[in-house]
Parts: sequence; structure tokens; C-alpha cells
Amino acid sequence: MNTCKAALRILKARKLYVIIYLVLIGTMMFSISWQIMRGSTAAGATTYEPESARIAVIDRDDDAEHVVQSLRSYLALDGEMVTIDDDSISLQQAVASNYVDLIAIVPQGFAERYLQYADNATATQPTIDTVVSYASGAGSLAQLKVNEFLSLTRTAYLGMPQAQRTLDAAMATTLDAATADMKQSHIAVVSSDSEDDGTTPGSSAFAGTLKTGLYPLLLVMPVCTFLVVSTFNDNEIRRRLYSSPARLVSLEAQQMLTCGTFGLLVCAAYTAVTFLLMALAGVSFTGLNAVNVGLSFVSLMVYTLMAIACGFLLGSSGFNEMATNGFVNVFALLVMFTSGMAFPVDMMPDPMIIIGKLLPGWWLCSSIDHVFGLGTASSSGVDYGAWASSTGLVAMFAVAFICLGLALGRIRRARPTLASPATTQLAK
Repeated sequence: MNTCKAALRILKARKLYVIIYLVLIGTMMFSISWQIMRGSTAAGATTYEPESARIAVIDRDDDAEHVVQSLRSYLALDGEMVTIDDDSISLQQAVASNYVDLIAIVPQGFAERYLQYADNATATQPTIDTVVSYASGAGSLAQLKVNEFLSLTRTAYLGMPQAQRTLDAAMATTLDAATADMKQSHIAVVSSDSEDDGTTPGSSAFAGTLKTGLYPLLLVMPVCTFLVVSTFNDNEIRRRLYSSPARLVSLEAQQMLTCGTFGLLVCAAYTAVTFLLMALAGVSFTGLNAVNVGLSFVSLMVYTLMAIACGFLLGSSGFNEMATNGFVNVFALLVMFTSGMAFPVDMMPDPMIIIGKLLPGWWLCSSIDHVFGLGTASSSGVDYGAWASSTGLVAMFAVAFICLGLALGRIRRARPTLASPATTQLAK
């Protein structure tokens, strides 16, 4: 019990590692999952809502024949009308800052020239000057609406009786027809059956968020375990422990028990935050049950024990703190990028997949996939046997690390000169 208390005091004294590697890195991974959840929730809409363009209409013709007023009303059906000053600086700033997607400028004398064109008095069609934002696709579509308005207005004008032809009436007819069409049209998303219809958003969100835990866990657990083990392996402390009646195996077991308890709490907290994020993002819990959630938690806990065993190996090997931090950061990044969590497996090159299968992160993701029938298990579906084999491989990594740590620790104890100081200090 005293060993457990001492291990807890060591972790408390070095809580900065927990804050950086667990809290901050974990928050970053949760933020990524949050954005994915929000995106998947928005993607489930049943009605298509196109992006509306921000449009400004500049009147330099004193609204002759109510052309500007009618054009604004027509463009407002699909876009958002804004007002800007008619000077060069304001126009340039509005386009350069993407404040507007489209600027339509009605030049002086446009209504008179357009009326002549509508009466076939001239073959030259007058144009409305337009400026489209360089980064806006909606602005380009709105530019087509301007040309469409002019074309429909001329068609309506020519379709009127000769005695009743007025440009104002033609534009009103065009606007009324467009308004009626907007009320009748309805764009909906048609859902079709697919191969992964059995996959629910809840199970996908839960599995994806739980997979993100492999990176912060592989950072914090090896470092914390290393701090505990290396502290107890200090020369002075080790001499005192050798002279005590306590067995060395019991002391090491208590150290691992403390780290394992800490890892269990971290896994439980990570799972709880995952559920909280799903609730806040509005993701349904459909598809989650006690079996798949429990098996996923077991996979995450076995992976945590593997990370603890890795820290035990580093602490027993005599690494210093700086070398351990460097190794853990590189190893965690390698595991994350080759596990299939950071990238879809079908986008990963074959050498990257081969490297991933030699590391524990791949098998953690594989075990979670087989619980829900996602990712690498999308073709085979839920397979508890494959889950057991994948989880067992992660456990084998833990056993290998423990065995290597015990062997290297025994070698260091059998050769004390390897860990003794270079000079001998005589006690006064």
C-alpha cells in the first residue's frame, strides 16, 4: 500500500505531463471528432438548401422604367441583397474582401437602349456590367440570373399585345412567374439503399471518437509509467528497497497496479466524454448497446495496458526523461498515422498498411471496427471472433513489453556497474 501511495505522489508531482499529453491533446482529438459529428448531422438533411449569394445592384440610370427595382426583386428570390456605395474604393473593397459575391451595375441609359432592343429597333443587346468575386461560385450563378432576367423580360415583352407593350409590365410578368415557380418547386434528397445501411450515425460517431484515444493514451500512459518506474529504480531508492523485507516482485506489481488504475480512470473518462460529445452534437445513440460499447471499452483498456507496459519497458531500460519523451512522441505519431484512424484505409499506400499491422494501433482500430461492422470490417460485418483476435494481438504487445522490461531490469540489477556513477563518493 505504501508503494501505491508513493506512486500516486510521483504522478501528482509530475501532473504537467498529464495536463499536456492527456488534457490538451485529448481536447484536440475531441475537437476533431466534434467537427466530424456536426458535419455528419448536417449531412443528414432531407432538403437541399443551396448557398445564397450576396448581391449588390448599383443604379446609374435613376431607376428608369423601374429596371433596377425589378432586377433587385428578381435576384432577391435566390440571393441576399446588400447595399454599397457607388464609388471606386467601396466597389473594390467589397469585391476584394468577399463582402459581396456579385455586383451588378446598371449603366446610364440602359432602360432606353434595352427598350429599343426589345422593339427590334437595334440588333445590339445592351448589357448590365457585373463584377464577380474571385472566390465565389454562388456569384457566378447569380451572374447567370442577371442574364436570365433580361432574356425572360424580352420574351414577356414580345408576347404582349402591341398596344399593351411596356417594359415595366414585362418585368412584372417575369417577376410574378419566377415567384410562383419558387413557391411550387421543392428540392428533396432521395435516399437509396446502400451496402452500409446497417451502419447508424451513432455507432459510427462513437467508434470514430473512441479510436482517437489511441494517440493521447500512447502519450500519457508510457510517460507516467516511466516516471513511476524510473523513480523507484533510482540508485539510492533501489538500495533501500533491496535492504527492505518487501519482495521486488510485489513492489513492481504495486507500481503497475497504480498505473493500471490510473489508466482505467482515463479510459472511463474518455468514454464518458465521447457520450457527452454525441449528446451535444445531436447524434442519435441508435445502434449502441451494452455489448458493443462494453467490448469497445475492453479494447481501449487493453490498449491502455499495452501503453503502460511500454512505459514499464522504458523505465526498466534506463532511459532518461528526455529520451523517453522523444521516443514516445515519435512512436505515438507513427502508430496514429498507420492505424487507419487518421486516414481511410483505402487511401493508405500498401507500405503504410504493412507498417501499421506491425504496430498495436492498427489492431485497436480493427477490434473496434469488428464490434460495429465499420471500416476494415464493413464487408464482413460484426465479428466477435475477429474482435477477440485483434484485441488479443494488442494484449500480446503488452506481454512482450512486460517480458522485455523484466529481462532488461534483471540485467541491470545483475550488473550494477551499468547504472553506477562514474566516481565513488566516500561517506564522511
